[in-house]
Amino acid sequence: MPLNQRLIHLGEDPNDWESESENECVEPATVPPLLSVAASLAKPNDTLCDTCIGLELTPNRFIVLPGDRDAGRDTIHHGDNDTIQLGFVKDVKERSGSCPFCRLVLRALANGDVPEVDDGEVVSISLAWHIDGPPINMDEDWIKHPQIRLLCPYARKQSGGIVDVFNLNMNLFPEITLLANDAPTPSKSYFSRLVGDQIDFSVVRNWLAMCHIGHGDFCNQSKMVDHEISDPAAEIPFFRLIDVVDNCIVMAPRHAKYVALSYVWGNINISKILRLLKVNVQDLEKPGSLLHQEYYDKIPITVRDAILAVRELHIRYLWIDSLCIIQDDDGEHGSKFDAISKMDLVYGAAYLTIIAATGADSNAGLPGVRQGTRGVAQPVEEIAPDFRLVFKTRAEDYIRSSVYYTRGWTFQEQLFAKRKLTFIGGQVEYSCRRVEGGWREDQFFEDRYTEHHGVIPKRDVKHNDIREFESLIASYSGLSLKFHSDIYNAFAGMARYFKLDFQINLCHGIPDKYFDWFILWTAQKLQTRRDDAPSWSWSGWDGECHSSIWDWYEHNLTNVRRAQRKRTWIIWYQRNAHDSAECTRIWTPKADPTSSRGPRNFYGGHVQDRFPFNCTQTVPTPRTLTGAPTYIKDAYHPSPGSGFLQFWTVSAMFKLADPTNRQGQMPTNRYSHLGIFGKKDREVGTIFIHPDWCKENVPKVHEFILICEGRDKKAEGGLRPDDEPGWRYMVMLIEWHGDWAERIAVGWIKKQHLKRALKNGPVWKEIVLG
Repeated sequence: MPLNQRLIHLGEDPNDWESESENECVEPATVPPLLSVAASLAKPNDTLCDTCIGLELTPNRFIVLPGDRDAGRDTIHHGDNDTIQLGFVKDVKERSGSCPFCRLVLRALANGDVPEVDDGEVVSISLAWHIDGPPINMDEDWIKHPQIRLLCPYARKQSGGIVDVFNLNMNLFPEITLLANDAPTPSKSYFSRLVGDQIDFSVVRNWLAMCHIGHGDFCNQSKMVDHEISDPAAEIPFFRLIDVVDNCIVMAPRHAKYVALSYVWGNINISKILRLLKVNVQDLEKPGSLLHQEYYDKIPITVRDAILAVRELHIRYLWIDSLCIIQDDDGEHGSKFDAISKMDLVYGAAYLTIIAATGADSNAGLPGVRQGTRGVAQPVEEIAPDFRLVFKTRAEDYIRSSVYYTRGWTFQEQLFAKRKLTFIGGQVEYSCRRVEGGWREDQFFEDRYTEHHGVIPKRDVKHNDIREFESLIASYSGLSLKFHSDIYNAFAGMARYFKLDFQINLCHGIPDKYFDWFILWTAQKLQTRRDDAPSWSWSGWDGECHSSIWDWYEHNLTNVRRAQRKRTWIIWYQRNAHDSAECTRIWTPKADPTSSRGPRNFYGGHVQDRFPFNCTQTVPTPRTLTGAPTYIKDAYHPSPGSGFLQFWTVSAMFKLADPTNRQGQMPTNRYSHLGIFGKKDREVGTIFIHPDWCKENVPKVHEFILICEGRDKKAEGGLRPDDEPGWRYMVMLIEWHGDWAERIAVGWIKKQHLKRALKNGPVWKEIVLG
């Protein structure tokens, strides 16, 4: 239906929408009525098979009876403790043609096909009863919100092992429950409700009202932004929005309440879609311009659906990158770059973010906004008249196959959003800072949330957990970008977050204040080198990486910083440019006026006399580089350099060969496990290297540089890491390209075996690392 025929027709004045602030509850929270069910959902010739008849399923079997309440959440009726055998997958499939329950179980186990054989073993299906609902503490709670019982199917191999649901693309923790219409209790909570062919946006508006009533101002501020953005137009330069009432592009009014769209463009021809350009910006600012045929026909379906959805939510403004950023404005002021650098604020300030997680491009649409677009049918089966069972779908079961969750640009958009409306798996799901699991269309819960008033705590701005660094970098490093040149642009919001909340800058993606230990990242999967970013950073490789610093000091940032002061020695510099001899320290600690005089290391600790040769030279020697590559500009660093490090450290030659002992060192990322060997063929350490590199380079002698002290495992037995043996020299295998080198891999050697280095032994050497 054309946009101009889909204006809200419920009697509201659209001109009043923009005056609705985030702190006003526009509509009171209600308990929506259940949809009516067709007289019969049964298919022709449907009848339960003998196995399913033997289960003796009835609506009352899905209720925890009052007499069982003292047993709590683990209560199971007599006879239900035992595992229920449904049979081999092959047999269940044969029966599913006419047996509705067998059909429902197969659908609950997998969105696609349930395998009949796994690893050469025949697969069978079993069922078990579980409990859902609130803990029963008082009679009032029990009467108002009774617990319910779920049937949970799972597949097992003949040996008894559970099949690998991840590799076989099966659903996680499937649950089958009663349709809420058939529940023999006044409360319908925890049962599943029927989903219509089209989204009932009054239900979604009700979720927003419930969030306001139950969560107060807490959900008005993004967790990842250090303040509540009350006036986005004042903080985001040249901020434009789509006016879904006047159907045009406008400069954002003061204190605008708007929805942001997060989606993937996909592999569509961008010249075929409507984008905001210098040539059309004035025309698109005219009321009604988006309805003109020349423009409307070029609006991607996902964008059209988002406009319809925002109208149905009774919100006037929508932000979409392709129509709110001038796509060909590459100037320095008011440019596309300026807009990209503020993505954290755009999504952090949005009242709500629509997550378009369905499909591979911007023409996939938003399931359920228009009739006939659900895409995934709700799994409901009629077991008997007035007795219907439902598979409770989860968004997680569709995330693994969603292109959206593999993209780098959408990663930070999700993180900065304070409220999200996610379209996935044929349904829409709402989540906010207080609702992690999500409110879904097929879940009946409103009667237990409308009276919820939580105490809203203040935002904690004191962070002391290094896992937040590590998890954000690791998650982003494995995502894909259409243009690798966007590697830092798509992470700009994270860079700002790190700087504001942790007082660090990212140097080509590596936190400067923790440089030594973050540069020890390792690959999670086989990676390939990208020549447009430095090899020492994860940004220079295609594939997920991870670090495990949190495992050494119980993820405590204070302890990590204290430890770095005594376990490091390199003074890290970055070259400003290839044709310049100037270098700049990557980070400098604040001066401590109470500290004693004497040489200090990179983190301000006393320099230790740990090596048997002169290590006092730490300042880079003047030089220029010839023929070195130019990397993507580190645009969000306050002093972006060339990406080439220049520093002094210990260099040593060791031989790479098959290890003499592989116990406890088996790789999980398909990398080759190699031993590091010194004099008299003594194995002194270990390293994991890409198998393709090993073909031409093993066994051979190679150069290693010492990075810092580190561990390959956490301290055991409750000991602090500093009190336990196990600290090694972390080494980087490098390969020279004229007068500069690249990282190949990171490993370790035992500290006492450094003296076993081959040739001239260990030496203090200047390194230029690209």
